[in-house]
Amino acid sequence: MLNGWAIGAVVLAGAGLFQFSRLKYHCLDKCRAPFGFIAERWHGPHPWQSALRLGLDHGLYCVGCCWAIMLLMFVVGTGNVGWMLALGAIMAVEKNMPWGRHLSRPLGGVLLAIAVVIIGANLWG
Repeated sequence: MLNGWAIGAVVLAGAGLFQFSRLKYHCLDKCRAPFGFIAERWHGPHPWQSALRLGLDHGLYCVGCCWAIMLLMFVVGTGNVGWMLALGAIMAVEKNMPWGRHLSRPLGGVLLAIAVVIIGANLWG
């Protein structure tokens, strides 16, 4: 039977691994520069349709860069709102600060290390 700690460790490891993926960085680059995204994709004949399409496309990129941490926020947020707040702040820094892109890989390493500690503590502890 799968224990709750195993689900948490899998989510942590998955979020950690995603931090190293090309998809993460591709989506993060698109999400970080909304003006460039709009200028590149705006087609003006039907402003309401264009605005809706731009919003959906840009939202997809933003979810694409942060879905793993959002899932992690859901998992830890059910037990501790403080961790959820901390992960939200990390996500905001990663997306909005000029140096935020450099936070992704160390964060991925930390998440993987925590997953290994949880697995080790529950299997051999």
